[in-house]
Amino acid sequence: MNTERTPGGRRPLPIRWRDRLLVPPAPRDTAVITGHRARTPERRIVEVPDPVSGRATPIAVWHYATEPRQGAEGPTTPVVMIHGFRGDHHGLALLADCLPEMEFYLPELPGFGHSPAFPDAEHTVAHYATAVAAAVQTLGLVPIPATGRPATAPEAAARPVLLGHSFGSVVASHLAAEQPSRWRELILVNPICEPALSADGTRSERTLARLAQGYYAASAALPESLGMALLSSPVVVWFTGTVMAKTQDRHTLAYLHDQHQRYFSAFDHRRVLVESYRASIRGTVLDVADRLALPVLLVAGAQDELGSVAGQERLARRIREVSPRVRLEVFDGVGHLIHYERAPETAGVMRDFLRTD
Repeated sequence: MNTERTPGGRRPLPIRWRDRLLVPPAPRDTAVITGHRARTPERRIVEVPDPVSGRATPIAVWHYATEPRQGAEGPTTPVVMIHGFRGDHHGLALLADCLPEMEFYLPELPGFGHSPAFPDAEHTVAHYATAVAAAVQTLGLVPIPATGRPATAPEAAARPVLLGHSFGSVVASHLAAEQPSRWRELILVNPICEPALSADGTRSERTLARLAQGYYAASAALPESLGMALLSSPVVVWFTGTVMAKTQDRHTLAYLHDQHQRYFSAFDHRRVLVESYRASIRGTVLDVADRLALPVLLVAGAQDELGSVAGQERLARRIREVSPRVRLEVFDGVGHLIHYERAPETAGVMRDFLRTD
């Protein structure tokens, strides 16, 4: 297990008691968090069929082109990253910044960010996986070997890596389980390894899960305007970030709160959020663990409210029954916000894992 450190090994900028209530301004330069300059992605719009009706619907995909560095060695295989519940591509930007030598594609799930909701389909894990698969295929990222034969060496080398964070880990694992041979490796950050009210969770974690269920149930039952106001409440967004944040660095705390306030409510409409929430608490990576027949990296937080260490170890054991290579990395001092609080360390683990053939 690892302890928190800031880029370059410097000590964190201490958090004052007032910073918890009155969050300071976010740093203008995220290099103070990552040790790398921020990258600017290009937005692409691809059309995919609605999983139910087949009607065309657009998906925004953010592309980070490779930034070669002299003397740098490392994988150049593209990585498809799937964000978590209520997120968009911004949530995984720090990981992309920490790996400038790598190419990333970040689709925004229908109903979030710049991707409109499905016109007809319910927002479920299966439908999200279908939509991402279609987007990836449209972009030409996944080679299709001829029917009846294994992939050739060039085809295998061209396969992309698939990464999912939080709810995105459920979508990614279901997508990989359907066709594991189309992906080079699977990386799951803060994987959802057990149901929200699992017995392995602490009493406080189960209480928070029940509060969340009540919150979304109330939001769905209220009139449209009141329900939307509750779902988009800055106070609720602040409370969520405050409960989940474990960082001891002021810059990181300010950044994650700023990101939540800016993008946590960037959803299409109430139905999207209610349906996605139901999907997020019903599905887990464990549901398809015995079908993940590809190398898998799990990156978890020891204090994750949505996945205990025991649950992550159980998940790793299940995957090992079918996977050629599994690695579980657990960071101390962090919970469910590894993508903000431990981006440099996570990037280092990713780079090491992808270099191991």
